[in-house]
Amino acid sequence: MSAFRGFLTRLMTHPATILAAIAVLFFGAPFLSNGTVQILGFLMLNILLAQSMNLLTGIAGQISLGHAGFYGMGAYASGILMKTVGLPFLVTVPAAAMIGALTGYLVSFPAGRVREFYLAMMTLAFGLIFREVVREWDGLTGGAVGLSGVPSTTLRNLTLFGFTLDALDYFRLVLIVTAIVMWLVHNFIQSRFGRAFYAIHASEVAAGCLGIPRAGTKRMAYTLGAGMAGLAGGLYAHMIGYLGPESFDLARSIEILVTTVVGGLGSMAGQILSAIVFTFLPEKLQVFAQYQFIVYGLILAFTLILLPRGLAGLLLLPPRFIKPASLKHVTPADVAIQPVRSDFDSTLVVEGVTMRFGGLTAVDDVSLELHPGRITALIGPNGSGKSTLVNVISGIYQPTAGTVRFFGQAITGLADHRIAAAGLLRTFQDPRLVPRFTVRENLLLGAHRRYRASALATTLNLPSAAREEAAFLATVDAVTRMAGIVDVADQPLESLPYGYRRLVEVGRALLAQPRAILLDEPAAGLSEAEMTLLARMIRAMKEAGLMVLLIEHHMDFVAELVDDVVVLDSGRVIYHGDIQGMRQSPAVIEAYLGAPDTDAGPGDSGLETAHA
Repeated sequence: MSAFRGFLTRLMTHPATILAAIAVLFFGAPFLSNGTVQILGFLMLNILLAQSMNLLTGIAGQISLGHAGFYGMGAYASGILMKTVGLPFLVTVPAAAMIGALTGYLVSFPAGRVREFYLAMMTLAFGLIFREVVREWDGLTGGAVGLSGVPSTTLRNLTLFGFTLDALDYFRLVLIVTAIVMWLVHNFIQSRFGRAFYAIHASEVAAGCLGIPRAGTKRMAYTLGAGMAGLAGGLYAHMIGYLGPESFDLARSIEILVTTVVGGLGSMAGQILSAIVFTFLPEKLQVFAQYQFIVYGLILAFTLILLPRGLAGLLLLPPRFIKPASLKHVTPADVAIQPVRSDFDSTLVVEGVTMRFGGLTAVDDVSLELHPGRITALIGPNGSGKSTLVNVISGIYQPTAGTVRFFGQAITGLADHRIAAAGLLRTFQDPRLVPRFTVRENLLLGAHRRYRASALATTLNLPSAAREEAAFLATVDAVTRMAGIVDVADQPLESLPYGYRRLVEVGRALLAQPRAILLDEPAAGLSEAEMTLLARMIRAMKEAGLMVLLIEHHMDFVAELVDDVVVLDSGRVIYHGDIQGMRQSPAVIEAYLGAPDTDAGPGDSGLETAHA
């Protein structure tokens, strides 16, 4: 089965196969009936709609129950601009895409503030509002009666460069437009932008701590997804010649969503398969037309229960987010961590930070400093406030009191992605990676903040963008060698043991070339061999001049690495000094063991193997 899926995936995604399919449709259309040609035209529109929903929901994870509203915005915009204003086709259809994109951009602001159920209801409200506006605005949209007389191939009054287009001509035009859009979307998804979309989908917090702006990324997803839907709507208007509000109601939004889910969220090839099914299936089920949505509901339920990854999960290999051509042009890189230089003696300063959650004080007036080229351990019993302090420093929490300065600049209360963009990275107590990504794709996420190629250059696959991608892939290879994970670089992370995930998360932070890195229990769950690899990575950070804050309970591991130690208990600093002094500190021994043992010698404090 795996071999078959690999063969079918290569077949569907190979450029020669795609070009051949386009050529067959383009030159073979004249030999088909007018009805078949029109159905193929609807297939192209359904592919555009499925891909637009896939970009928004399957890749970026933003649920939309009002997607038909974007589709309708494009359709009415192009129809009104051509029929009422008299603008030409080459102006109205691009305008439909831009109006759809603008609508998506505006909707993204309220939608970006809610999640899950509330996001679904928000987008549903947009779709319902759009339909009611169309029904009530008689003077512009024709109201409930609809907008008729839109120049179209059906009415034989659609012209382009002075030529009247028939159904065959228009199908060929829509085919070419669909192919171009698919190529652009494919380039976009297999780039840092597509990976950023999926990172937001997997974990917004982790994405923000890599320098990926949550709100900005969601706005881009809504803008692009709605723009594609608007383009499909503009093309639809001139295929039919009549626009009615019932064509863009809730049922249409659900149909688009079902098509996307059945195809397989995240898979472009799966969306094509699903669009084919849901374009031709209604034609074969005309006798059951009144039960159409019951059939759709049964298909959706079957898919969610038995094929949770849709047709793509059954028939195709998982989608990848790195262009194969980029991997072929990778040149080996020997240096994974560039040296960091600073004119500041102390470049990360935490002063009097307090963090309260209601009546609970998690961090109480904590102050510490991190220095370039030094490793500071932050230890303490569970619940002592270690992770909370790291969350404050990295921008996930805004402290109740106190300040954090990085390279002389106050970063207290800044958004996490802005702090990460400044060069302050962190890992998490539970590795927050993208399970469906390969090791290589997860590592490449760390370089997101360092990319300079624009979205346009990436989408057009310009040579400058390709060279930049290849350079970062070479650095990824260097990190895999350092972490000892070369053999699994192209395996999905969800198929690998827990220890690999720890090493990948630390490696991902290194790809960002940070100036400071906060490691939250990176050795937890690692074997001795894996801890040796991790220790090598941490020493490389120190040699490169990074500031390292290490939260760890494994005292033997800590003792071999750190330069100084800060101990927290109940949110307060109870010790700050070297590792030997910590082992003899009565306050530290009491915090770990409950009471000092007066009979214990300096080396018998219990901290040698403490795993609090």
